[in-house]
Amino acid sequence: MICINLIPTGGYPMRKVAFWTALVVAVVFASGTVFAAPPNKPIVLKAAKAKGPVTFDHAKHTKDCATCHHKDAAGKEQRCDKCHGAKTEGKKVSLKEAFHTQCKGCHQKEKKGPVKCDECHKK
Repeated sequence: MICINLIPTGGYPMRKVAFWTALVVAVVFASGTVFAAPPNKPIVLKAAKAKGPVTFDHAKHTKDCATCHHKDAAGKEQRCDKCHGAKTEGKKVSLKEAFHTQCKGCHQKEKKGPVKCDECHKK
């Protein structure tokens, strides 16, 4: 049996520091790409009772998250409901308004995708 020791032993202390630093950086970057990945299945967005829910598939849209998602102070893309609530507060528009502006506006601009209520809201 061949055994390879990945953790440096003895020798120079700086090698140990460099090894552990590189390992931590690799794990942080690897986990960041996993957590930042879009959902692999469509999500269902609940709407007001008068309208049905909206099914949204990230995979059918853009690969660039920043097209729709804002970044927080730490520079990470956030879920829409992280910032946008039920009501408009100051410069922060409501979640409903954010979706309608972002989604419907993009569909109109690109001249593809649903723009009428019942095309998105399925009862």
